[in-house]
Amino acid sequence: MDWTLGIDRQRDALLRMVAALLVMAGDGGVLPRHVRTEIWRVLRPAEAAFRRLVVVVKVVFKIEARVRVSRAVPVIPRVSGDAAARIPAFALFDVRKSFKARSSVKGRKPVPRIRFFDEVQVFEPVVVISPDDAVCAAHLMRRLKALSAALGDVPKQARRLARWEAKRQAVRAETGRYIAPMRPGKPPGHRDRGRHPVDFVLKECHEMALYALHDPPDMGGKSIST
Repeated sequence: MDWTLGIDRQRDALLRMVAALLVMAGDGGVLPRHVRTEIWRVLRPAEAAFRRLVVVVKVVFKIEARVRVSRAVPVIPRVSGDAAARIPAFALFDVRKSFKARSSVKGRKPVPRIRFFDEVQVFEPVVVISPDDAVCAAHLMRRLKALSAALGDVPKQARRLARWEAKRQAVRAETGRYIAPMRPGKPPGHRDRGRHPVDFVLKECHEMALYALHDPPDMGGKSIST
């Protein structure tokens, strides 16, 4: 299997999708509800696909964490600009599934309905949600920019992942707990009957990551070009 070709192909596909999402989002301040929903439907599986691509790069090219040597230098405070203008770091770990027991009762809880003749009933107006309502898209835009920036430097994200895994291995040695980057089961954003191109990219990246983790290839010292 040509791992470099497979990684580049999936990365290029994700870059095209993210570019299209950035055009849809515009300035990212306020969007119609249906536009924000459509962006989320592509962004969530695209994030999951890229996480698996980072895992593939780390495993295939044997990227390990570098030991940072602490130096006795004075701490110089950084001059930070607008916090909202900074691009956040991409989240390299899947959100874990919640296995809390759900209530079998849907809707309102069963309570006795007691009415009195002199009771004044106040009916709240029904709020109608329209797909054209203007909604805030600031959180979506931050995640979209984080994914776009991370796609620009995949080896950097693989090194970040290696450092995080080294820290978690140390925690595992002390507590016995360990959280892998990929959650068990189906990846976030998976759709059984998905027909969007991102669904196929997520499937390919997930299969590549599982194959790389269970049967790590020997690249013979080759490096990734992206």
